[in-house]
Amino acid sequence: MSSKRILIADDEENMLITLQFILESAGYKVSTATNGKQAIGKILAEKEKNDPFDLLIVDIQMPYMTGLELIDELRCSGIFIPFIAMTGFDSEELAREISLRGCDEYIEKPFNEDELINFIEKQLS
Repeated sequence: MSSKRILIADDEENMLITLQFILESAGYKVSTATNGKQAIGKILAEKEKNDPFDLLIVDIQMPYMTGLELIDELRCSGIFIPFIAMTGFDSEELAREISLRGCDEYIEKPFNEDELINFIEKQLS
C-alpha cells in the first residue's frame, strides 16, 4: 500500500470521481480540486502543514485557470511538485508547452486504468 499523496485537478466531476476511485483502489491517498484556483489553495495549505502532495494530476482545459496556468503559478511561487497533465486535445504545440514546464509526457483522455497507474508509478519513482 502506497502512502503517496496525489491531488487531482479537473473540472469534470465524473472524471474526478473515477480517478479518485482508481487511485484509492491502487493505494494512493487522493484529494481533488475542481479548478486551478482551488488546487493552488489545497497545495499551499498542505505545504504550510509541511505535508506536501507527492504528485499533481491536472487537466489542461479548466475554467478560471488552465492546467498550464496552474503549473506556471506554482512555479512562480517556488513550488515544483511533479505533475501529470491530462488532455483530450492532442497537439504538438501542447506537447511542447507541457515539456517546457517540466513534464515530457502527458496522458490523453480517454485512457485505461493500467496506463494511468503505470504513468503515475513512473512519475513517482
